[in-house]
This record gives sequence, C-alpha cells and structure tokens, in this order.
Amino acid sequence: MTQHFSESPGGRTRHWHRRHRVRHTAPWFLRPLVILLSFILIATLAWRGVQYALQNRQRNAAASANANSSSRAAGNSAAGTSSAWQRDVFVSLDEAVRHASETDATETEVAVDRAASIVTIARLRSQPAPLDFFDDALAKLDQILAAYHTNSRLIEHVTLARIELAQLRSSLEPVPPGTPSSLNTDELLLATATGRAAPSSNAAPSGASSGAPASGGAQQPKSAASANNSASANSSAPAWVFVGAPRTLVTGALLDPAALGGDRLDATNMPTRAEILEPPSSRLFTDNVHVENLSIAGAAQTLDGIHWKNVTFIGTRLRYEGGELDLHNVRFIRCMFGFDADERGGRLATAIARGQTTIIIE
Repeated sequence: MTQHFSESPGGRTRHWHRRHRVRHTAPWFLRPLVILLSFILIATLAWRGVQYALQNRQRNAAASANANSSSRAAGNSAAGTSSAWQRDVFVSLDEAVRHASETDATETEVAVDRAASIVTIARLRSQPAPLDFFDDALAKLDQILAAYHTNSRLIEHVTLARIELAQLRSSLEPVPPGTPSSLNTDELLLATATGRAAPSSNAAPSGASSGAPASGGAQQPKSAASANNSASANSSAPAWVFVGAPRTLVTGALLDPAALGGDRLDATNMPTRAEILEPPSSRLFTDNVHVENLSIAGAAQTLDGIHWKNVTFIGTRLRYEGGELDLHNVRFIRCMFGFDADERGGRLATAIARGQTTIIIE
C-alpha cells in the first residue's frame, strides 16, 4: 500500500500531538487513602454487627427473665405476668433497704409508707398478686427492720405495711360456696374499710333464723353444749342466723352450731364497728371461751382471749390488742385488720399475709 505525501503528518502536527497528549495518572496518596477508607468501613460494619449482637443478647435475656417472672405468677395471677404496681412496691422496699443500710431512719420510713400505699391502692382496685409476692415483700420488711430492731417508730411503720399486705391477701380469698347472694362481699368490704353502714341482707335464705337472742344465747357451758350435740345433729338447723346486737359469752362458754342454732352468723345488719361476740372483760385464756365451726360475716370482732377453731370471717373488721391469741384453722375473707402496730401485731399480720390459718400468740 502506498501513502500519499499529503496524508502523512508533518513535523508541526506531530509536535502538537505531543504537547496536547493528556496523561491520566492518579495522585500517589489516592491508593493508600482508598485502602484506609476501606479498612475504616470494614471496622465500622464489624463494630455495628457486634453491637447488634449484644443488643439481641440483652433483649433475649430480658425476654427470658420476663418469661420466668410470668411463669412464677401464672398460677396466681389472671394475667400471668408481674404487674407494674408490684414492681413499684419492690422499688420502694429496695430504696428502704438502702436507706436502712445508711442508717437514715426518716427516709426509710418514707419509703416503707410509699410501698404500703401502693399495696392499699392495689387492694382497692382488686389487683391480683401471686403468692410469692407476699413472701418476697415480707422478707424485704424483715431486712429493713433488722437494721432498726430497737426503733419503735420504724417498727410501727413496718407493722402497718405488714397489715396492708395481710388485708390484700384477705381480699384475694375466694368467697365460700353457699354465701347468700344478698350478702354482697364487695360492698361489705368497702363498708368495713370506710366505716359506713353495711349493706343490708334484705332477704334471708330459706330456713334462716332472724329471731336469735341478742345476748346470752351462748351462755351454756361447754359440757352442756356437748351433751346437746347428738340431739341437734338430727335437727335441720338453719344455715344463717341473723343478729342485730352483740352476743355475750360468759366464762366457759362454747359457741358452735348447736348453741347458735346454725353454722353461719350474719352480723351485716350491725354497725360495722360493733362487736359481735363479747367475752369476759379480762379476755384471758383462763376464761375458757371457745368459738368453733362457724362462719361469721360483717361487723367487728376482737380476737384476744378467745379460742377460735374452724372459723371463717367474711367481711369482718378484726381487732387484735396484743393479748393471748389462739387461732386453729381460721380463715379471713375480705376482712380489714385493726392490729396494734407493735411486734405482736406484726406477727399476726405476717402470718395472715403468708396464708397461715393456725396462729398462737401467748
């Protein structure tokens, strides 16, 4: 192939191409910079991955803890989970424990009172609580009191908190079968708590007696009552006996279904603070007064000095004045407690909060 002279580049043309040729060369620092940025990116992604894994681990641990807490309360709480108010109680009690370890009695009392107030609100709202809640709360109160076992003011505050726990436990007890529908235990509990007039049992159950004597009806000695047991067993005694005034119990008296004329005593028509049974004024075990195999509803009753056996109190305001106490298989359903805020009152409140039914204090 031949090339014409006019087609070959001249010297000036070749020189122009050499001057205007563009060299695309990268700066010397660009490659190390890219490597450094790549390393930073990989490190950042790796750190984010570690954080994500740790967060997932924490979430799984928290979920496992919540599941364990829920399983503990499943048998005792309708929702099967720990309620917020229960956590608030333990937060307050933990704060009280910390203040007690710092020997700050005032702040300890404030924290204990706060926990007791939360328990009171939960009871008024009919909030459920698992059984282990009471054991854990009582253990915290024991721990708080251990630091101030000689401080009478703190003993009073701790005892009042124990009483609130006992009232909560009583409010959760199921109403026994056979209770008349006219005996509204919810209204009775509110009446007992506020001191207003108790709801009236408008219609007596079939076979119930409303003509029981107001006093002296239980004045027969224990031996005489035992002699009449076989005769009364064959008779159809009414279930509920309605009373409108206190009944006097003399020394050696036994009040049981045979002496009462029924196995259930309804005192809901009495004032909420009126005493149902009045033993001798000494209120000592030497008076040998026994109440057995009865259900008692409404009004108020002092527990000191009487031997109680197989007795169920329903919606009753119970008093304990620090005397001799003998309870054998005694249950408290929807009851309020007016105990002395001392060591003996604390023992009784603790036993009730733990669900104990046999309690002896001499």
